[in-house]
Amino acid sequence: MTRKLLRWLLPAFAGLCAAAAVAQTYPSQPIKLIVPYPPGGNTDIVARVFGQKLSERIGQPVVIDNRGGAAGALGMGIAAKSPNDGYTLVIGDLGSLVIGPIAKPDLGYNPQKDLAPISLVTSVSIVVSANPKSPISSFPDFLARARAQPGKLTVGTAGVGGPGHLALELLRSMTGIDVLHVPFKGGAQAIAGLLGEQVDLVIDGTAVAQVKAGRLKAIAVTGPRLPALPDTPGIGETVNGFNFTNWWGILAPAGAPAAAVSRLNQELTAIAALPEVRERLLDLGLSAQNSTPQQFAEMIRSETDKVARIVKDAAIKFE
Repeated sequence: MTRKLLRWLLPAFAGLCAAAAVAQTYPSQPIKLIVPYPPGGNTDIVARVFGQKLSERIGQPVVIDNRGGAAGALGMGIAAKSPNDGYTLVIGDLGSLVIGPIAKPDLGYNPQKDLAPISLVTSVSIVVSANPKSPISSFPDFLARARAQPGKLTVGTAGVGGPGHLALELLRSMTGIDVLHVPFKGGAQAIAGLLGEQVDLVIDGTAVAQVKAGRLKAIAVTGPRLPALPDTPGIGETVNGFNFTNWWGILAPAGAPAAAVSRLNQELTAIAALPEVRERLLDLGLSAQNSTPQQFAEMIRSETDKVARIVKDAAIKFE
């Protein structure tokens, strides 16, 4: 009996020692942070902001590795197949962690099985904007006009199945309004279409700069009020229970050491609270966030369920 007990205890003790060693020495080498999109976009900027501060706090370089392609699927797939030693991380968003896997189930990675959430880092409500010349004065006014003129009003987005389109479909299902969706080939094109009066409204986050410059008027945001547009109400203030946001978080390959995940979560939480980081994110129209690994994992699950329902109910066919 004693020998059997020892055979069971020794491996367990060795595992505890190994975990303690990781906790004491991690990180002992540079960390690679994969960005599954090209340089210059919000995902890349957020990764660099947090990567720089993380490097300063842990005393190791954090190397940004842009692996753009296939709407984020290329970089996420590379991250999912990377060593799970805590030295390869990836920044994911609503598109790469939720929408992409629903649109194409054969991507080669499953975010909920192949990746270990560490922390949510930032989020943003999507702006609903109109041309300043438009007679639409507010979000309740838009709803009233849409109900009075079914099928007449047009709403542009950055493309089929993107965050703006999904927010629109959720709005249609919750209010019963009949409006025409006009998909453009990107946010810039959608904004140009709105400025050219080709559509009545646009749902896209890139409108923030145009609104602040006075070239567009914001009538609502799809989630909580934005610090950059504090006077613009959330749709949920008119449509009870409505909420749809984009967000970003840091993950590691599944099986990453618990001690590494815990240390990274502590550091990312501290970074998100730094005034200079919050100010930099505010410049982008984003809000700093934090979470436990468990909360982030649950968010990915719940957001996946939510988007899957929207896609099914609206019979969205991804391009």
